[in-house]
Amino acid sequence: MSLSADKLIRFGTGSSNLLKLLNKNEIRAGNGILVGRGFHLSFGDFAPSSLGSQTRKRFYKKVSTVQSNKDFEIVLDNKKLKTPAGSIFRVSSEPLALAVANEWDAQEEKILVSSMHITSLVNTILDNPNKLLKQDIISHILTYLENDTLLCREEGNLEWSSEQTKKWDPLVEWFNKRYGVTVEPSSAITGPNLPIHARKALQKYLHSHDFWTLNGLVFAVESVKSLILALACVDRHLSVEEGVRLAALETEFQTRQWGRVEWAHDMDNFNIQARFAASILFVHLTSSSSSIEDKYKK
Repeated sequence: MSLSADKLIRFGTGSSNLLKLLNKNEIRAGNGILVGRGFHLSFGDFAPSSLGSQTRKRFYKKVSTVQSNKDFEIVLDNKKLKTPAGSIFRVSSEPLALAVANEWDAQEEKILVSSMHITSLVNTILDNPNKLLKQDIISHILTYLENDTLLCREEGNLEWSSEQTKKWDPLVEWFNKRYGVTVEPSSAITGPNLPIHARKALQKYLHSHDFWTLNGLVFAVESVKSLILALACVDRHLSVEEGVRLAALETEFQTRQWGRVEWAHDMDNFNIQARFAASILFVHLTSSSSSIEDKYKK
């Protein structure tokens, strides 16, 4: 199957908009490195071993997808894409396969591995270099709630305190109502307290997702340092742009006070937005129907 942007547009549910956002920012994208407590995942480093380094001259002309039994594979000219460990790059979702193919097709004269966040996510899951289990991912995600950007507040500056309350409190209230929990912001040096009932409720919710979706979610959480913002975007309560803007609220406040280093701040924003958009798209694609044609017929 040849690559067609129309296929992702037909898939709908915001996927085409996220894909456009990725394409707009991909040249500026960073390495997508996730560093967690107790284990280390480097999504950006797991590029196909044939590339050898982070950049290489494009060696293929055509990118396509092919169905193999119930799975989908990526073909560069006449060769199937493989993971760094040498396994066939194979996914069960056709829209996900098309998103990966789009990343490869979007490369120009040189292949910028660090821009291919969805490809790197799939490589990490297929090879699973850290031998992680589903519970490992869930536990890691919950550690971020204990230090969530929206829950860790600062006092001392009345204007900044007011900004946090105005912009972040509505999201915290939405989160509590949506997931049936009670979490509250805190300015204590130890951070907010996560009640046992909240932890159990969120564990139950996270367990409802499979290993693939959880990997996408943990990448989203790490990108904006917030489980609340990540889930708000997954639920389409916020757009990716809004999520990134709220995650960078303190930076925006400081730049209003002291000015901005335009190039550096813009670069950071593009990097975060590209990684976050990729992760949210990945969650949507791995938790939806695997067949575009079936989805379209419905």
